[in-house]
Amino acid sequence: MIFLYNEFMKLSDLEDLTRYMSPKTRLLWESDANRYPITTLAYADDTHHEVLFILGSKSMTLGQLFSRLKDSSFRTTLLAPNKQPIFGFHLDDQYQIIFK
Repeated sequence: MIFLYNEFMKLSDLEDLTRYMSPKTRLLWESDANRYPITTLAYADDTHHEVLFILGSKSMTLGQLFSRLKDSSFRTTLLAPNKQPIFGFHLDDQYQIIFK
C-alpha cells in the first residue's frame, strides 16, 4: 500500500490515512534502500508549522507521534530528516509506516 500526495503531507493527512491503524505502529524513514528509525520530532522553525523527523536507534510509534503533536495545527507540514517535504508513505510487510 502506497499513499502519495500532489502536495506536501500535512499532519491532518497522516491522521486521516492512519485513523484505523494501531497506535503501536512503528515509524521509519527510508533512504537509499536503507531504513532508519524515526526517534523523535523537532520543530523546523519558530512558527511550529513544520515538524522535522529525527532519526535514532529506536523508532517511535504512531501513538507517540500524535501525542507529541496533539496541540499542533492540522496544517503542520511533515519534513524528512534532510528538511525536504514528505509526499507520502507505504506500509511494509510488518505494517510499519515507511516514509520516503
